[in-house]
Amino acid sequence: MSEQWTDLQRYVIEEHFEEYTEGRISRRELLKRVSYITGGTLASLAALSALGCNVDQPRALGSAAASAAATPKPASPQPNVPFATPPATASTDPVTVTPTDPRLRKANSVSIPSGDGKATLIGYEAYPATPRGGGVLVMHENTGLSEHIKDVIRRVATAGYAGFGIDLLSRQGGAEKLGGGYSGALANTTVDQMNADLMTAVAYLQSKAGDGYAPAKIGAVGFCFGGGTTWNLVIAGAPLAAAVPFYGPLPSKAEGLATTKAAVLAIYAEQDTRITASWPTAEEQLKKSGSPYATKVEPGVGHAFHNDTNGPTRYGPAQAQDAWVATIEWFRKYLG
Repeated sequence: MSEQWTDLQRYVIEEHFEEYTEGRISRRELLKRVSYITGGTLASLAALSALGCNVDQPRALGSAAASAAATPKPASPQPNVPFATPPATASTDPVTVTPTDPRLRKANSVSIPSGDGKATLIGYEAYPATPRGGGVLVMHENTGLSEHIKDVIRRVATAGYAGFGIDLLSRQGGAEKLGGGYSGALANTTVDQMNADLMTAVAYLQSKAGDGYAPAKIGAVGFCFGGGTTWNLVIAGAPLAAAVPFYGPLPSKAEGLATTKAAVLAIYAEQDTRITASWPTAEEQLKKSGSPYATKVEPGVGHAFHNDTNGPTRYGPAQAQDAWVATIEWFRKYLG
C-alpha cells in the first residue's frame, strides 16, 4: 500500500511523524497535517500505518533523540570567518543578517515570470557588496520561503555570492496564502513542476550578469525538503557547478546522479538515521559520475539541526556552524 505514495508525500508524512514522536506536535495535529495530503483522518491513519508509522505506540522518551532534546544545546563560539554563520544559540528571531548589513549591496523580495509564462514566482534575492562571482540557489524547508530562509540567502551574500530562492508553491500563492496547508500542498506537487520552476530560478541567477554580478557558476543548497529538491535538481541535470543538500531525502530513482557534472557535498545528522541511511545509494551513483563528491555527518544532532529558529532542543549551533563553513568552503572550491 505504501507504494501509492510519491517520494514527496512519503517524506512529508514521515517528517510530521518524526515531529510527533519527538513531542513537538500532538496526535491531533499530526493527523491534521497528514490529512492535507491524504484528504481525511481515516486515510491519514491508513497512510501512516502503511509507512510503518504507528501513532498509537508509546513515545520513545528514552531514545537518543529524546534524551538529546531534553537538554538545550549550549552556546557556540562564532567561527573566525569573514562571512555570516548560524548564530551561537537558538532564537525566535529569524534575522541574523539584516538587509542593510554593510556586506550586502542589496537584499529584497522579487517576482519573476515562470518559464512557461503561466505564473509569477515569488522570490527573494541578496547581492554582495564585494562579489566573488557565482550564485547560490537556496531551497527552503516544507514551510516555504520563510524569514529564516531569507536570512540564509543573505548569509550566502555575505560570503560573496549572489543568493536567490523561490517559494516552491508560488503557483498556488505561496506560504502566505496556503498557511497551515502548505506542507500538504507541497507534498502533492510534482517533482517535474518544481524542477521546472527551479530551472527558471537558476536561469534568473545566471541572468544577473547584466546587473554587474555575473554568476558564471551556480551552486545550490537546500534544507530538509529543500535538501530533497537539491537532489532532484542535480538528478535532473540542472546546470549546477556545486550542490550541498542538507539532510535531504534521496529520491527513489537516483540514477541521474551517475551523470551529474556538479560537485556534491551531502550533509547529514548523526541521529537522523532515516535520511543518513540513504547515503550509500547516493554514493554508488556519484562514483559513476566522475565528479567530486563528499559527505559530512554532524555528530550528536538530529534532523533540521541547521535551523536556528527550531528551538534549543533541535538546533545544534556548533554543528550548524561547522556545516555552514564547510558549505561555503565547498562553494569557494567549485564556484570560485
